[in-house]
Amino acid sequence: MCDQHPYGRLGMREALGRDPALCVVGEAPGLDELVPVVDLCRPDVVVLVDPPSASYADTDAMVGVDADLVVVVTDADAALGWVACTRAEIKALVHSDDPEEELVTAVRRTADGSGYVSPGLSGPLLGYVRASLPRRLSVVPTHAPLTSRESEVLELVRRGMANKEIARRLGLSEKTVKFHVSNVLAKAHMASRAQLIASARTM
Repeated sequence: MCDQHPYGRLGMREALGRDPALCVVGEAPGLDELVPVVDLCRPDVVVLVDPPSASYADTDAMVGVDADLVVVVTDADAALGWVACTRAEIKALVHSDDPEEELVTAVRRTADGSGYVSPGLSGPLLGYVRASLPRRLSVVPTHAPLTSRESEVLELVRRGMANKEIARRLGLSEKTVKFHVSNVLAKAHMASRAQLIASARTM
């Protein structure tokens, strides 16, 4: 576990120590010190408390932490920063105001391979996911007619055939089929193949 405050590390050790299935094998006050501890102790999970003044997510040392991470954060913004971090295996997020049982649950879930987000963060993170999804585009009738080849591709897409199957059926390359599918989507003002399949009968 990693926390710059010794009393914080003590509290985490006591909380985790109450679970007989968990064992704290090492601790460090900072990321630079954490890397050699991880190399020496080889833990399955590292509990990392996000520092209030700086983010570990921006440091090159993150690539040296060879373990799944449970990150304790103070707010949703910090949680989102860790979600965007690609330099470590972030498997669980816990709010610092959550009961200590949430930390134990997060560590156990991470060790089991399932990961965890505590209740204090689930709402803001769900909002982030929703905001990051592409907008649903309304189905607008195309003003550009489909070519005969595009119509053939569309019919086979509607039947649920994959691009590779369509390419084999029509004697085309898979790249050419992808090109035709993209053209059909653009002409139909649709964002996905699923939308195309659902509305193909109206085109």
